[in-house]
Amino acid sequence: MSPSPEQASRQIAPRDGKRGPILVAVGPGGSIASLLAAHYIALRDDSDLIVVSVVEPPPLYTFETNRALLLPWLIEQQVSERRNALHQRIHSVGTRGRRGEPQIEVVYGVASDEILRLAQHHAARLIVMGAGPHGIRHRLLASSTTGATSRRARCPVLAIGEHSPPLARVAVVATDFSPESIHAARMARQFLAEGAKVHLVHAWSRIATAFPSAALAEVNDTYVASLPQRFERVRSAIEPADSFEVHTHALEGKPADVVLAVARVERADLVVAATHGRGGLERLLLGSTSGALLRGAECSVLLVPQPPLVERLRLDRLMVGTSTSRVPAEWNQELQTFIRRNRGRRTKLEIEDQSLGAQVQETGYALVGAAYDAHDERVELMFGGMHTGEAHLTHSLGGVDSISVQCDAAEQDAALLIHSGRSSALLTFLAPADAASSTVA
Repeated sequence: MSPSPEQASRQIAPRDGKRGPILVAVGPGGSIASLLAAHYIALRDDSDLIVVSVVEPPPLYTFETNRALLLPWLIEQQVSERRNALHQRIHSVGTRGRRGEPQIEVVYGVASDEILRLAQHHAARLIVMGAGPHGIRHRLLASSTTGATSRRARCPVLAIGEHSPPLARVAVVATDFSPESIHAARMARQFLAEGAKVHLVHAWSRIATAFPSAALAEVNDTYVASLPQRFERVRSAIEPADSFEVHTHALEGKPADVVLAVARVERADLVVAATHGRGGLERLLLGSTSGALLRGAECSVLLVPQPPLVERLRLDRLMVGTSTSRVPAEWNQELQTFIRRNRGRRTKLEIEDQSLGAQVQETGYALVGAAYDAHDERVELMFGGMHTGEAHLTHSLGGVDSISVQCDAAEQDAALLIHSGRSSALLTFLAPADAASSTVA
């Protein structure tokens, strides 16, 4: 039996501060499950609820024979009729919240475009849509709009299955151990019931050739041996994991097939996946997987876009100990975040040049600033003493290829590596005892 919204609100407390609204997209008929689920989530988190419905233009093949369908007065009439129908549906299912009847917006246009526009306009934190009845014919129709929306949405999209409970008792989370998939798992926590079973599923394929290869067999065996540690890091990243019963599955096969198979066996209420990767190929594969999940799942599906840059790099460091960015547009933000975490720490800066070798540039200076100048394509590192009037210096590095941050076991930054074509700069931090004994020269 699912908990009431009041019970759920005690299970999962809202985050501090004003939360964005829940936007639920409903069609001309049905949509009762998604409307009720969105109402439940909004009531639980004390969020505003916005009900959106899009009156779509007729198909292209009707333009010549049915021009009357595009007359302004007829469009206005269709919008008005849809709005009245929504009011009646809201009253019939009892979705009045603490703030009264939810806001209703009926617009004319292409469904996915208008849903995304309104979600961005209202800064929605979640889009709720219908997944459609199970069955490939019905799911193809419903998932086309949901898929088109999720691929471009800036917030998670929750496709509600016809018979899925508002809070999942069993969830299947697809993971490839990337920051994107871990972020999706973290976002899913708010849709899980207390004590829910969470199945982390990793689908993979062995590297194979036409002829047996001992080297490749060793690579495959090494990867298999690394999986328990990888899963443990994911479990750590989605804490508080002790609120849920976490199970792990590493199975060979195509991601969508493996995830759907586990979801069927475990009778999942919710399937969770990321929608974006970093490169074009990853985006294509993830987009294909998320579309297959929408069409094939017998339950609700939560699709989560990639996390903000700072969170993605943090999760990278959590999983592999190092985060690396090769995108210049990201560098200044990453450096500013790095400074906020480490300002004032005593440092050691080493420069390695192909022609001159490795040299120590400074020891004992306090880190005070770092920035990337996109115009000059240079990274500036700024250092100073701990007190006013002490010596200071700036080091500049041009032709940068990548910026990496390494952390220790306690997730504290241990090093900053700036790599360029002919040289690299390694910034490390002195231990307290070393920092106290060092002399700023």
